Amino acid sequence: MKRWTVGVCGLLTLGLALNGVLLGQNAAKKRGPQLSGFFDFKEAISEFELGLGNVSKLSCTVGTATQPGIYSGNDLLDCDAEVPHNETTIAINPNNPNHEIGGYHSYQRVQVGSVIHQHIFGTASVSFDGGQNWQEVVPSPSPFEFTGDPALAFDSNARIYFANIADHEGQGSGNFTGPTVVVTFSDDGGLSWAPQQIVAKGQGGIDAKGNGFEIFQDKDYIAVDTSAASSHRNRAYVTWSSFQSKFSSGRSPFFIRVPIMVSFSDDGMNWSPGKEISGFNPACSATISGLPNECDLNQDSYPAVAPGGKVYVSFENFNTPAENQVMVVSSSDGGTTWSNPVRVATLFDINYPVNVDGRATLTGCQLRYGVKANTAVDNSDSTGNTVYVVWADNKNGGPKSTDPTNTDVFLGKSTDGGATWRIYTVDNSVNDQFYPWVAVAPNGRVDVGYMDRSYSTGQSVCQYGFTLTRLTFDGAGNIASKTTARVDTGLSDPGHSRWFSATTNGNGRFIGDYNGIAVDSNRKTWSLWTDQRNVVANPPSPSRNHGQHAVGALTAP
Repeated sequence: MKRWTVGVCGLLTLGLALNGVLLGQNAAKKRGPQLSGFFDFKEAISEFELGLGNVSKLSCTVGTATQPGIYSGNDLLDCDAEVPHNETTIAINPNNPNHEIGGYHSYQRVQVGSVIHQHIFGTASVSFDGGQNWQEVVPSPSPFEFTGDPALAFDSNARIYFANIADHEGQGSGNFTGPTVVVTFSDDGGLSWAPQQIVAKGQGGIDAKGNGFEIFQDKDYIAVDTSAASSHRNRAYVTWSSFQSKFSSGRSPFFIRVPIMVSFSDDGMNWSPGKEISGFNPACSATISGLPNECDLNQDSYPAVAPGGKVYVSFENFNTPAENQVMVVSSSDGGTTWSNPVRVATLFDINYPVNVDGRATLTGCQLRYGVKANTAVDNSDSTGNTVYVVWADNKNGGPKSTDPTNTDVFLGKSTDGGATWRIYTVDNSVNDQFYPWVAVAPNGRVDVGYMDRSYSTGQSVCQYGFTLTRLTFDGAGNIASKTTARVDTGLSDPGHSRWFSATTNGNGRFIGDYNGIAVDSNRKTWSLWTDQRNVVANPPSPSRNHGQHAVGALTAP
């Protein structure tokens, strides 16, 4: 790999690979923002043999009375085919707690004539009876062939917004293009969807050489202002990471930056021009192409809108010489102007082992792992000043990447509009707790859901369940109560995965990058995760026999 030397508080040796920026003296330790699973799937064609992984239904139904018995006590949301389903998102109608919608990737590969078509679809599954029955619907990706990184949100009138990234890969008509951010919406509860609206276009052809100027719009997420007290009520906000790079044929000059962007809309049809919001902070001390203290190497942004309409966005920042950091920005004028980022905490994510793809992973696994820091607001605080950020990192693991991982879940809380933060430990059980998501109940109770390897026999196997922890706080900001419960009814086994495992003897390399939870108006909690408990028919080998599905659980108040 070619390397450049740049001045950043001394000299940093820097390399660039298309699947992520590498920073620091030891690139294996200091890994920058990583590109979407879209790019990974481009390299995984051999795993999807013709006749397998073909989505045959664009709409289907499943329910607790008809789903396979292995999911008893949980809810299976997908029903299209025995294909991968991952990167789950869930939202609940604020006016009807029996109306919920889940989203996830659904994969397919088919042959049309002499051309092989390969797709990922951002797919929705909707229930109108509190999760007893689900109808899966695939919104049309047109004019694109791919959609992914799904994110769902309701407005106050029960319109559903569905954000994704989209591209033109695999139709025999051109290269894998730089993904574009798109949004569609539904006004009938999720059964039909408007045409995709372009929010931010990608640019260039993404190939192994990375020549020319390229924009890879990545990792979108969406939130809607539902506050009755807000002058921007029902405004939808989409954030994303904009990977911007440029190379000549000789791999020089060098340019790379990844700002966090935002766009908003009041009608779902017309979106504001993308605006950079990742700003400047002295903690962003390692720059490459940016100005001093510019926070321009970022990934995984998550917006949330508080009472009164204040918008918060959390994201991971990589402009550091060592451990990375979680930042939060905010806007009090409907997204027109934004604060500079406030540093919430250090993220210990450079001491992970590396999988066969060069991605961070967990001991005993091959699944790629990245520290996420999603955001939720407390709607019981009418001031809009109470906001939470959750993440899971390897703070309690060993200092070396060869040490066993011990990923734990942490929560940041601010009661002054994001100016200052207090950090709490949510779960530090044995083994790894990872990919957390946070949501807040109407009474201020804080719910955190996450994958949990404490239910497995140890790190010699790659298995997980799903845990929901609920916390309340006293007036002094201390944890007043905490309850933890396992909500899955069957252990997932990505260590024997049918998918993303052809080169790893069944140890799956991808389960998605996030899960989702949501709390309804009655304080019930829906959790939705990538589940790998079922055994598929006719697996390619005994070590590659577990499917991948979107599975949920409803927990009483």
